[in-house]
Amino acid sequence: MDAATIAASLRELAAYLRLDKDPHRARAYDGAASTVAAIHDLEARVAAGTLRELPGIGASTAAMITALHRGEDVETLTRLRERWPPLVVELAQIPKIGVKKARELVELLAPADLDQLVKLAESGAVRELPGFGKVSEEKLAAALRTRHEQRSRRLLLDARKLGGELARYLASCPDARDVQLAGEIRRWCEVVGTISLVVTTETPAAVRAHLARHPLVVSLEDRGAVFCGRLGDGGQLEVRCARPGFAGAALILATGSQPHVAKLRERGDVEGTPGDEHAVYAALGLPWLPPEIRDGDDELSGERFDDLITVADVTGAVHCHTTYSDGRNSIAEMAAAAAAHGLGFITITDHSAAAFYAQGLDGARLRAQWTELAEVQATTGVRLIRGTEADILADGQLDVPAGTLGELEVVIASIHQRHKLDEDAMTKRVVTAMRQPCFKIWGHALGRLVLSREPIAVRFDEILDAIAESPAAIEINGDPHRLDLDPVRVRKAKARGAKFVVSTDAHSVRGLDDIEYAVAMARRGRLRPADVLNTRPADEFLAAVRPMR
Repeated sequence: MDAATIAASLRELAAYLRLDKDPHRARAYDGAASTVAAIHDLEARVAAGTLRELPGIGASTAAMITALHRGEDVETLTRLRERWPPLVVELAQIPKIGVKKARELVELLAPADLDQLVKLAESGAVRELPGFGKVSEEKLAAALRTRHEQRSRRLLLDARKLGGELARYLASCPDARDVQLAGEIRRWCEVVGTISLVVTTETPAAVRAHLARHPLVVSLEDRGAVFCGRLGDGGQLEVRCARPGFAGAALILATGSQPHVAKLRERGDVEGTPGDEHAVYAALGLPWLPPEIRDGDDELSGERFDDLITVADVTGAVHCHTTYSDGRNSIAEMAAAAAAHGLGFITITDHSAAAFYAQGLDGARLRAQWTELAEVQATTGVRLIRGTEADILADGQLDVPAGTLGELEVVIASIHQRHKLDEDAMTKRVVTAMRQPCFKIWGHALGRLVLSREPIAVRFDEILDAIAESPAAIEINGDPHRLDLDPVRVRKAKARGAKFVVSTDAHSVRGLDDIEYAVAMARRGRLRPADVLNTRPADEFLAAVRPMR
């Protein structure tokens, strides 16, 4: 079990201890969970027996972490799970409810699940309980509705980590021949509602028993060849068992989307077709279709999609920050990381001065950075490209230091402030920016933060009109919290002839790994390498994006 999953188990244990009115130990386990979540060398520490050197990790906690890491049962956790219904734990972690009210609600109303409790709160049943009233009932109902909407919604980043851990755990079952991630994770959806896996096995019952022992799995329900479960944090789990020889059909069914599978079933028997996915699609008269495009739209038209962009096609890292603004690594460190990724160039695009909160660069600091760029360039074979991430100001002007535009090699134009302008004002702002007489890359275009901040309000077609008439490209930002531009608008922009870059918006050397997210969004938008500027060699990329021609 990995560090993130162990941390989740420790937090679950802390929640049980609060229910047991043991806040001191609960705080201790919460602290241990935070420590474990930050460990990057967990396996080495477990092997060396050095967990107790970490803050907040005593002998008993170290023993528990070791047991969890090895996939062993932890008696304390098992006992507390049997004592407290999962719903109590889930309620106790919702803001404005807490331990006391969670315990009272479950003991007095005995709801079967969160859905039923929502209905009870909306029907007026809660206000009749001792210590509750109309106002507290309304607040409770609102909190429950929010939880109900969000309980199984995870960032793709988090879902991939958890799904990978569960897959590795299932793979340790002797009766599991093969385990693969499926569902929304495999389709690279920005938000994941259910962790889906496919297990090839001749003995589903043994796989189910193994799965039930995982510390995060609190309940399992059998639905034929599919096990539907609930995790300790309220998330949903679905495990589909496949007979040997029929893994392809099971993987197609588990990967979805539902409209895609429905259209396949109209063409023939999916479940009963043996072989891998390629064989199943071939039996249905179709080429194999990448998971990213199985959206139930027009992917069954017969068009081939085996030439979509891949990570291997990317030649340079675009939109990268350093310690000159809010990055964590130096220019030299970012260049070395780009070289380690096999890239030919990297753009150094720290924030402009308007982003004062991110230590944005004015003209003097920008020129000082160029001096260091030249020094580092002499030591590396990676092409270092002078750039800036210029704020799009409220009036649509670009925050580029006076006298520097002609010397910059790339400009990323982004909105970082005043996200809540109305549609008219925001559309005018972005259109004005795109019409500036220089080439610019529209950075994290709609300014969204997945599950956290809504996209800016704009008339997208009007901005595409401006881009069609002006020198500009659109970024597909691979920061897992952004994933912006979204695939639906990528397809719309591509149809209008727009060009793109896939970027990481890297603020550290580790951030360069996020290119797989940007490429996944591009693939979902059905982009080929020719649609993306940073699949070209450095000189061709520079010729395409240079602000002043």
